[in-house]
Amino acid sequence: MNSTRFSDANLNSHTIYNKKRVKQFNLPHKCFERNVACAWRRGNKFSIFPGSQTTNKTIENSDNKILDIRQEISLFTPILRKLVNEANGAFLSLQRASDMSKNSDNQVEYLKLSRQYRSIVRVCLENLQEATEKVSDGLERNSLQSFTTIFYSIECIWHLCEILYIDVIPGEIVLPYILEWVRFHFPCHEQTAASLLEACEKGSEDNPEYWNAVIGMVVQGRIDVARALLKLHSSSDSSEFKLLDNSMRAMPVYNVYGGISSGEFTISWKHWYAECRSKYTSGSLALQPQLELILRIMIGDYTAFETIRIKYTSWFDMLGGWILFTMPWAKRREMASAAAACAGLTPGEKTHLDIIIQALLEGDLHQVIHEMQQVSDNGWSATHLTDMLYHCGKLQILDKQIDVTAQIRDSLILEYGSLLMEHKSLWSAGLSYLAATPPEGLKRAELLLERIPIESEAKAMRILAEANKYGLPNVVQTVCGCMSTRRLKSGNSGAALTWGGRTRSTELCARAAEQALRRYCAGAPLPHAELLLTGSTVLLSKYCDFHNLYKNREFRKAAKLLVSLITSKLSPDFFWETLLLDTLPLLETETPVLSADDTYEIMLCLELHSCALTGKKADMLRFALARNLERTALLNLPDED
Repeated sequence: MNSTRFSDANLNSHTIYNKKRVKQFNLPHKCFERNVACAWRRGNKFSIFPGSQTTNKTIENSDNKILDIRQEISLFTPILRKLVNEANGAFLSLQRASDMSKNSDNQVEYLKLSRQYRSIVRVCLENLQEATEKVSDGLERNSLQSFTTIFYSIECIWHLCEILYIDVIPGEIVLPYILEWVRFHFPCHEQTAASLLEACEKGSEDNPEYWNAVIGMVVQGRIDVARALLKLHSSSDSSEFKLLDNSMRAMPVYNVYGGISSGEFTISWKHWYAECRSKYTSGSLALQPQLELILRIMIGDYTAFETIRIKYTSWFDMLGGWILFTMPWAKRREMASAAAACAGLTPGEKTHLDIIIQALLEGDLHQVIHEMQQVSDNGWSATHLTDMLYHCGKLQILDKQIDVTAQIRDSLILEYGSLLMEHKSLWSAGLSYLAATPPEGLKRAELLLERIPIESEAKAMRILAEANKYGLPNVVQTVCGCMSTRRLKSGNSGAALTWGGRTRSTELCARAAEQALRRYCAGAPLPHAELLLTGSTVLLSKYCDFHNLYKNREFRKAAKLLVSLITSKLSPDFFWETLLLDTLPLLETETPVLSADDTYEIMLCLELHSCALTGKKADMLRFALARNLERTALLNLPDED
């Protein structure tokens, strides 16, 4: 992956914070003439409209309008949706890793997931840069550049947090990692140095950026590069240059695997430091002010750093150099003094990024989280970083001596998950965040799932699957009831039966079955047999079985089933006519299939429900019944138990 780095303007831009993105709306005068009324809608939306003291059913003026206002959600921008989905995968992996770590140490897995988060941000940044280059619209370009700035700063903060709190550093000597962080995110003068070395020409000091590049490499701890640049100076063979070069070459560098202890390194470094200070106090480099400035930087002279401060846009650029030349053995807990010293080089009001970086170095994670919540990424960074630190065991926030760490973590996840639930395609990701904070998250998920608009059968099935996955039976009941009712209204009783069966609701199935029977009485076909497998009423199910038997010419079994339906008295009043008339073909079969007792039962039901069947149809059935009695008597047809 190609490395994309910060520009100074990116890091100091205030556009990454919400305070600079406040919007104002001018309401129509009609709102104020009739009092302004407001009503909350689904999600972060509300409506403003002119209220009235009196009820008037007529529309007097067409200027009366409803204004829908909603929060601008940057994460819902198409180019950022991939970030949301991939981060959701990393989030779920972190929860699984946390469950596993209850029985074992899982710090290596946490570091891997932290780097995965940063990789996701890097890919997002590359996509944003590619889109910015292609877009021609000015407003859209500004929007993409704003997103780029936001996620540049997020990655910078996360990287430093990873170094200080997530990575397992041998001996906790953080200097090599801090230098790497500075070089990666603040590559000041790197391009100039590279071009000078590529040219490899004596007299390179004629380049106006030559000394800035040399000093920049020294401050970044790239001593070998700085020495190579100094050799390109036309006076590199002079005693002053050789004196400084010897000091730079002799500078001890700590390596945890170098075979010496930190104590031995400290003694060696202090001896080297004393020699450098002796050279400075002797005035050996007084005739070469630039070389003397470099020597002052190497002995950690604060005034030297103040001198070069103007060449940088932030104090972060000098952080690695300050630690390198004042306390190279410093551990994580000793970063606060370095942060205070470097931050003191920048007078005036601090930016939010200044506050976050300094708070990280000082170990004030509560302040870090507070400031991260102000970033205009809709809580993406604050939520995921807090969750990461929480699972790593590095986060402890006290309120009146009470540990509220878990509550803060859960609160951020709940808010972020609820935000995603508003989107038409990201709601399932939001649901996974809510499920990670039981029991409050599942209660909120239940309320929000029931309010998701269902535009299609596929959407309903997806909601149903998620509700079953997270054990939300009330949502299943609600969705199935909604879909069953919707299918009933559209006249699709078969689909209504299916939805009623999924929730095993007797009431829904009964309503759908009744409509199916009514439609059948009006001439519509019965629902398909496979639909009845998902749930139905006894009457409809057995009646369909009767039709299948009759269709397969199993008349005796069909007759027995039909008589049982008639004698069970399960049929509603509107269906008696259909049931009684269905006996006619069975009464007219070549060989009688209805016994005398069956015939008497049918005759009894006919008389009990005389209102259901009248006129010629009733007479026809009575004649068929009498004729069947005659045939059974002649054949002496035995009654079946």
